[in-house]
Amino acid sequence: MSGFAQMFDPSYLLFPAVVASVILGLVLPLIGAYLILRRAVFLGLTLPQVAGAGLAFTFWLQQLGVLPHLEAGERSLGIIGSLAFTFVAMGLLGYLERHGSGLAEGRLAAAYALAGALTILFIVFNPAGETEILSLLKGEVIAMSGADIKVMALVFGLVLVGLIYFRRELLLSSFDRDLAFLLRGGVAAWDLLLYFLSGLSIAVGVIMAGPLLVFSFMVLPPLAAKGISRGMARFLLLASLIGALTALLGFYVSVRLDWPLGPTDVTLGCAFVFIAAGLRRMLARTRALVVLASAVVLIWGCSQRPAAPLPAAEALAPEPVWLFRVKNTSGLSLRLPSANPLRSLAEMAGRLSPDARATVMDAMRAALREELQRRGFVVRLPEEKDPRLAAATPDAKAAPTLAREGGFGGAMLFTDIRRWETDSRQFVRAWVELKLVRASDGALLWERTIRRALPTPGAADLGQAYGDAVKALLAEAFQ
Repeated sequence: MSGFAQMFDPSYLLFPAVVASVILGLVLPLIGAYLILRRAVFLGLTLPQVAGAGLAFTFWLQQLGVLPHLEAGERSLGIIGSLAFTFVAMGLLGYLERHGSGLAEGRLAAAYALAGALTILFIVFNPAGETEILSLLKGEVIAMSGADIKVMALVFGLVLVGLIYFRRELLLSSFDRDLAFLLRGGVAAWDLLLYFLSGLSIAVGVIMAGPLLVFSFMVLPPLAAKGISRGMARFLLLASLIGALTALLGFYVSVRLDWPLGPTDVTLGCAFVFIAAGLRRMLARTRALVVLASAVVLIWGCSQRPAAPLPAAEALAPEPVWLFRVKNTSGLSLRLPSANPLRSLAEMAGRLSPDARATVMDAMRAALREELQRRGFVVRLPEEKDPRLAAATPDAKAAPTLAREGGFGGAMLFTDIRRWETDSRQFVRAWVELKLVRASDGALLWERTIRRALPTPGAADLGQAYGDAVKALLAEAFQ
């Protein structure tokens, strides 16, 4: 190949393989991005291996005479087997996710190991077709024909259309499942759609390109894009562009240096991940210098302005303040200890769930309601208007959507506990954010961020310490 531009010439001998590589690089990173958002990245490793096991199993059945020889060729038969195994595996994993116990990563690791072992066994059972099976598992993108390109373009085109058309629902169900349930009334349908598109892409991709290349395109470009992009739309777009660039550069290097295409693409994908990590560190240092310089200018040239006070109750009357449930992003359950020993025994015996106990979030919400009512505000709870909001903990960004779809007026108060830890009954390390926004347009009316150790020296037990910390926090927030 004389130059990089020659790859884009339709008369070029390997032009179909170039098109196939670009299709894989554009679409598979989008699937992988959603899996990363769902913290299910190992699913992108397990499913290609499962699809490979389905391919080997199908050809073993054909060698036994159970399945007929199709006129459409080996790839069509392999796609059928890969699809069957992929969807069955996804159904079993989904069932275990909802009804099973244990770690999801452990189930995926066991499924990956089992699929790999079954692939080898099915190949051993079918020595007559070993060469064909290994060839398909290896993924000969270079040898793809025009008919293969048409099949790939049709399948991945449908997948891409589905990902673009339902991008809002898929993003919402992947990023914030509570809010997705609130706004759309359920997430099972969107889970099913995403898993269907993922299974279809993986099953066809494994036949066309092999498990290794499919996994690398699903995982490496999104990992590279995640660290250097802001916002979900940019993250998805950048992941797809990095995947396409990896496909083009990998194809060029592979043909130029006579290297195998799959390992070359994987190596380039890893290189992009390391490059993105380096850029992220450079940007972080640059931002740190900018922040430091800005801080110096502010300290020397400006005086500190006091935080805006809480609006007067008369400014909102007669509209209410909607007090949403306190959000907990601390990573801890924050359940209040029970003072009733019989309740503790019932929990230990499994007759009573610990989830029924009150939490710090409940105590803080009750204290907020009391404080706002004392200041003259009309306070209402969102679940009084819409029962579906009883368990929802949205943030301030969702205010306009909630107001539009739920008919809320006035103002909305959102609270987020980002840290709540204690080593003794003497103090509680807290980081809590409060935001009061106008319901109609989401404009910020008042906010406070409390991030310090709250003293609780007179607490007799942990529950009392948490209660005293809530009182001290609100006293500081509303001063």
